[in-house]
Amino acid sequence: MQIYFLNFLKIFFTFFLIFLQVTDSQGQTALNKKADSLFIQKKFDEAKNIYEKIIENSQNVNPKIYLKLANISETKGEFVKELYYLNLYFFKQPNEKVFEKMYIVATENGFKGYEKNDLNYFLFYYSKYSNYVWVGFLLLGLYIFTVLMLKKKNQQFSPISHKVIFIVYLFFLAGLINLPNNYKSAIIKNEKVYLRDYPSAASQIVGSIGEGNRLNVIRTDDIWYQVLWEGDFCYLKESDIWLVK
Repeated sequence: MQIYFLNFLKIFFTFFLIFLQVTDSQGQTALNKKADSLFIQKKFDEAKNIYEKIIENSQNVNPKIYLKLANISETKGEFVKELYYLNLYFFKQPNEKVFEKMYIVATENGFKGYEKNDLNYFLFYYSKYSNYVWVGFLLLGLYIFTVLMLKKKNQQFSPISHKVIFIVYLFFLAGLINLPNNYKSAIIKNEKVYLRDYPSAASQIVGSIGEGNRLNVIRTDDIWYQVLWEGDFCYLKESDIWLVK
């Protein structure tokens, strides 16, 4: 009896979650249409408030909303916010035009972290083609695993080094698959932010950074973020950044 009851609860909560997602999607669509109408009429402040409400209250946001908010921010001359919304869109849907737009806006306003360097190009192309990359590596891993199993079945000798390399390969594959989920960047939202050598307000200040600049996040420590800036590791507060993830 208890097992049937637990199964019933599982089914109930599954349908309840689906119902919530459908309801959220319908509500988001209605608000989105209203905001789009205001956007077309160039009532940008009203449209912006609704778009931001959708982002705040919904888990699965249509990435096009970020583009519209970026457009509104550009119209109002809020270039830091424009870059923030472009980054949010780019994180969801890597796009070469958006990549180029971010570079142009950043260059015109003197913001760093958007350069067309090897790291940013790697992150762009990996984000765009990551599914193909890790599927290819996964198929290769399955092929190697099959060969090892067939050798074992046929009682053929397999060097220990091959097994060790295969295990290392699996760890590499796991890291490769999780790379997009683990990667985060941060955009400075305050005019002047101090960089510190440890995650504490009492630690030594090692430099400062202005708004609009983008940094790669290494890890988090409570309200502190360790970032890489101009080749050095340092810390800044969560309240000083917009996190793109």
